Amino acid sequence: MPHNTHKLDTGHWNKIKRGDEQAFMEMYDAHYQSLFTFGCRINPAKEIVKDAIHELFCELWEKRTSLPEVTNEKSYLFTYLKRKILKELSVAEKSADIEKALPVEDAISYEEFLIRSQTTAENKLKLQNLLSRISPAQLQIIKYKFFEMLTYEEIALKMNLQPRTVYNQVYEALKTMRYHLKVLLTLFLLLIF
Repeated sequence: MPHNTHKLDTGHWNKIKRGDEQAFMEMYDAHYQSLFTFGCRINPAKEIVKDAIHELFCELWEKRTSLPEVTNEKSYLFTYLKRKILKELSVAEKSADIEKALPVEDAISYEEFLIRSQTTAENKLKLQNLLSRISPAQLQIIKYKFFEMLTYEEIALKMNLQPRTVYNQVYEALKTMRYHLKVLLTLFLLLIF
């Protein structure tokens, strides 16, 4: 029987490379729980593991036409997830190190307060501009996820959607916002130079 699973793995993989959504969903269903269990051994923060798994599958689907040939999709998925979680941990550690290195200020000057207020107002306008670039449904999901701190499952229940749909909507919304942020940054740099 084990060699049949091996053939099933390769069959799913090749179908996914051709854009077969059903095979993709079957692979997701077949491996989610074992990926989650494996991920929690690397990082016990369940939400981070869930997000990493979601990103893994979104990236696989997005890059499906250029996926490498694999003989064991489970091993590939486990390795991919491990690298994603370790990268996330590395980024978090670097961020914590930077925060520790920053001096703690008890009081700020009035000028510093004005500068921070202006910067905050500018960032708020930029965020509003970016949020106006996504669909109303994506905007609602983003508000639930990042402003109300709901889990993907809670959002799905609240909006009567499947959790996978919520994952996909968050991914697409963030991708759109990143793109527009890069465009704004490019225009800004062109104006400066």
